[in-house]
Amino acid sequence: MVKTYFFEVSVINHKYIKLSINPSIFKTYDIRGLCPQEINEEAAYAIARGVAQFMFRDRDSKHRVVVAMDNRDSSPMLKESVLRGLRDEGVSIIDAGVATTPMFYFSVNQAKSDGGIMITASHNPAQYNGLKIVSAGAQPVGQDSGLEEIKNIALNLEASLPSGNSGKDNQVEQVDFLNQYVDFLIKDLRCPSVKVAVDVSCGTAGVIVLEIAKKIGFALTPLCFAPCLEVLHGGDPLKDDNVKDIIEAIKEQGADFGVAFDTDGDRVFFFDKTGERVSSHIIGSLLARYYLNKYPGASIISDVRMPKIFAETVVENGGKHLGNRVGHAFIKKRMHEEGAVFAAEVSGHFYFRDFFGLDGGVFAFTRVLDILASEGKPLEELAAPYRARFQSGELNYKVADTQKALIALKSAFADVEKFSEIDGLSIFYKDWWCNIRPSNTEPLLRVNIEAETESLLKEMRRKIEGLFLL
Repeated sequence: MVKTYFFEVSVINHKYIKLSINPSIFKTYDIRGLCPQEINEEAAYAIARGVAQFMFRDRDSKHRVVVAMDNRDSSPMLKESVLRGLRDEGVSIIDAGVATTPMFYFSVNQAKSDGGIMITASHNPAQYNGLKIVSAGAQPVGQDSGLEEIKNIALNLEASLPSGNSGKDNQVEQVDFLNQYVDFLIKDLRCPSVKVAVDVSCGTAGVIVLEIAKKIGFALTPLCFAPCLEVLHGGDPLKDDNVKDIIEAIKEQGADFGVAFDTDGDRVFFFDKTGERVSSHIIGSLLARYYLNKYPGASIISDVRMPKIFAETVVENGGKHLGNRVGHAFIKKRMHEEGAVFAAEVSGHFYFRDFFGLDGGVFAFTRVLDILASEGKPLEELAAPYRARFQSGELNYKVADTQKALIALKSAFADVEKFSEIDGLSIFYKDWWCNIRPSNTEPLLRVNIEAETESLLKEMRRKIEGLFLL
């Protein structure tokens, strides 16, 4: 049974209410849960105070935090509680209104604030909500970089306000960053003469894409732009069931290509004029070549699941390829450490030094537009050389003991050319390779396999699955 923490918390007019926080809403990278069953106004208030107490132990100087939200029905309610919690801790606030997560990142950097809180549940369904917390520079605050401390503060929050701090004198400044953000995205951008179908999953990327189309002049077919009278599909375009509408629209409207964003706009997926998905490793390879033309010899990062063509492209274009753990917090940290110019994950996250070392779906979209304009070729032609080998995609297996299963795999493939344990276990042979990594949250092993032939891919998948049954 999940333990729920109850305590008294000061609210508007210094009245007191009974508050409960479910600790399970604190995830590895953010805070997320059903709203209001698991995350509610009181929890958001306590967490905001926890953020302020963790980040700003120095109460003598003025600190500023950017707050933004997605367009879920529950977001304004949670935002008001976050604003109140920050004010009660003496923090000045920049209210950036409704934004995508990358636009929020931009706002934190543009305002040179000390941190930020984004109210969003990413691509989760509408009944969920949550908080993403960042420090200065919009660097993520996760379980290993402060979220655990924030959780402990929030769960054990003292009832009284900080001494001498009523929150009445702290400023809330409302700033609309949309025009600044769009101008940043399209600076020096070349745009091809194209018709693009764009699906934003009823999220907040729509207004940004509309402004870009208006300013640089590509033809736009919008799908699921807010406000959505009907939610046609889920918010994660990595799942094939959620991209049927954009594939149909590309074919019906004769679009040159299609783009699908997840609900909070930090991931992006591409489709050619036939409606075929252009996998993230292909887009990543095109972007890697693009950035190595701009920054010769630079370092470029990918997660350990990335198909081999990505690293081959980096090396062939004179760059230094670095493999890394899966997850945006790990990628962003490595970007900073290595001074890398670009990074990609198979999940549709693309990271850019030109975007503060952060991930941005619309930023990736604009760079692909620039590639299409400079190359003068359609997306399917540019993608063709990178459709190398055969990939399984990510397969998930329930395993009672994940570590025991990894040991068995290492033993079964003892004649391997190379092992890597950067993230889970990667096994490399001349004609196939795989990565097997435990889930952070479930008793699952996540498996990605790539092979030179389809028959070899099927054979290795059967062999790996057989080992899980031992």
